[in-house]
Amino acid sequence: MTLCDDDFWEFVHPLMLRLRQKNERVRQQYGDYSQWDWDPDAATLTFRERGQPDLCVDVTLVGTTEGGSWEWSWANPNISPDLKRDMEQIPAFGEAHGYQRLSLPFLKSGQETGLEMTAVTAHVLNAPGSFFFSTGDGYCYLVYRKIRVAREDDRPVAASRREEKITISNNGWDEMPEPQAAL
Repeated sequence: MTLCDDDFWEFVHPLMLRLRQKNERVRQQYGDYSQWDWDPDAATLTFRERGQPDLCVDVTLVGTTEGGSWEWSWANPNISPDLKRDMEQIPAFGEAHGYQRLSLPFLKSGQETGLEMTAVTAHVLNAPGSFFFSTGDGYCYLVYRKIRVAREDDRPVAASRREEKITISNNGWDEMPEPQAAL
């Protein structure tokens, strides 16, 4: 059965709820962390909390928003293949199921667009969770590939350090407005 963009909201809404549940399971299993380091060269996100072992997460970059536009990582030649691992499956899934927005490199967007595309990506790639963060000009959206308690030699040289209280389960999902179906 081929679906179309008109049915996209009906398809994506349950996926967004499912991804929230996956993120909550990650939080229940690993706890809350107050710091995180993003290393795009290693395609890792490392969570830190005093008194707890680091949590090292191998990630795939789903895409970014900036200035009202969404860009898929699979379409960006400046992103390393390791960082956009398996993302070629997303446009293929979109073409197979009639969801054009999954196979267009750019979309008009708001924050909800990034969350929706992250939920679809988590579904297609069977990701155990997700994370997104502000870049100052927009947002960067990631899905988890592998989560592990870090060993001492896993400590990355961070490309970006954030020190703010985060809850790795919601990482913004709870604060986002409920997306509205297109009329």
